[in-house]
Amino acid sequence: MCTLAAGAVAAFAALVMGVRPSWTILLLTIPLTLVLKFCGCLQMRWAGSVAALAVLLAGAYAASLVAIARVAAATGYPFGEAFRTGGIGLTLQVAKLGLSAASVLLYAGAAVLAAILATWLVRPAARH
Repeated sequence: MCTLAAGAVAAFAALVMGVRPSWTILLLTIPLTLVLKFCGCLQMRWAGSVAALAVLLAGAYAASLVAIARVAAATGYPFGEAFRTGGIGLTLQVAKLGLSAASVLLYAGAAVLAAILATWLVRPAARH
């Protein structure tokens, strides 16, 4: 739920600021990873993988929401009706239009940053 909420916040921020969702996901990487840690979602063995996957899922959700908003703006339908009318295929096609090499690098960088932070957060404290 935290991941989907982060994706929704990223999509809203991207629409308001007029930027690609990949930039807002990059900004939300650290807060999302911290929330996952405090919710108990990051366990020692899989912390990096879970955090990276969560960031990528949030990014995909944000891109899909922005794509639905674009379809709604182009068709004049309300948000929910635009998704029902266009379906998942149209949403994915519009979301692919927003992908560029820079966006892919930003999503990958956000995932790596989340993995590093999650691994650091769950490491055992050094004892002297």
